[in-house]
Amino acid sequence: MQRAYFLGGASPCGFETAFWREQQAAYGIYLKGGPGTGKSTLMKKIAAAFEGEPVSLYHCASDPHSLDAVVLEARGVFIADATAPHESSTPLPYISGELLDLAQGLHSDVLTAQMTEIQRLYAENQAMHALVRKGLGGIAAMEDLIADTGADALLTDKLHRFAQRLAKRLFPRKTGATGCLMQRQCSALTPAGKLTLIPKDFTLMLLQDAWYAASQMLLNDLAATAANCGLTAEITRAQTQSQRPITHLLLPELHLALIAAPHPPAELPAPTVIRMQRFYRQDALHAHRTLMRFCSKTASAVTAQTVSLLAEALRIHDELESYYITALDPEWLDQKATELAAKINAFPCKAAY
Repeated sequence: MQRAYFLGGASPCGFETAFWREQQAAYGIYLKGGPGTGKSTLMKKIAAAFEGEPVSLYHCASDPHSLDAVVLEARGVFIADATAPHESSTPLPYISGELLDLAQGLHSDVLTAQMTEIQRLYAENQAMHALVRKGLGGIAAMEDLIADTGADALLTDKLHRFAQRLAKRLFPRKTGATGCLMQRQCSALTPAGKLTLIPKDFTLMLLQDAWYAASQMLLNDLAATAANCGLTAEITRAQTQSQRPITHLLLPELHLALIAAPHPPAELPAPTVIRMQRFYRQDALHAHRTLMRFCSKTASAVTAQTVSLLAEALRIHDELESYYITALDPEWLDQKATELAAKINAFPCKAAY
């Protein structure tokens, strides 16, 4: 009964996430504390304590093995890492949420003895992420140019008609239920490359589109139609295009995922493929063929370099984290996890599951 997402991800403008906005109606446990203070470990313990309920796990794009948040969907409660780069806090303490400072479980003398080395590693990690942002800016410049060129060649009426036919085939008629659009980041650039988190029991449809624009317009139409039909539409937005278009659409009630990409993600099963080339004026595309090839090759090269930078940033972070792990009192963390689970367990469920 678990779903997996990313909390957000790096962009040319820094870390971006829609999590806080999407969870504003929930009661939040905002975790504070630096690297290695047990935030991810605590969240994994909470997720395990409520494994029989619907739980959403939000992974860290900088380190997919770590968690940035856990949402107990039936209880309207979340617990999340609220430190930089996704810093946040509750506006109404003990009404809309509360803070939990995990730095209280640290032995400060262990850390102060290594102050110079910790400061050096922190500065190196920050510098590496600054380079990552520059790399993402280069990717965005290329992808924006491809998408803008594709948009100028779109056969818009033909595409909208196809969207209507596809929606009629995929979606049920209106049931009277209230649908909704939710932003859920299921794809991110990570130290292991671009990863996409799709449930194994979902049917996958790939909108194969080297020019981006047609698939993005189709997903926008389908997302709006799905919500109007009473479905939940989970959208993922591109973090390397300035307009932040929809690139993934997940429909949980239908166990269906639609992904816009030039090629199938390597980590996912073979999808049904819809080739989007037919929704462009071919003469317009042909005129910009050389430009598109240059932008595509450049974006791929810069992406590979940016992934290497993310991997190096993670290596530095792990070394920095090791000092804090050494200074952390594990019994204190276990006790906090037990107390927090008991407190959450007293919250009434907001819905049946």
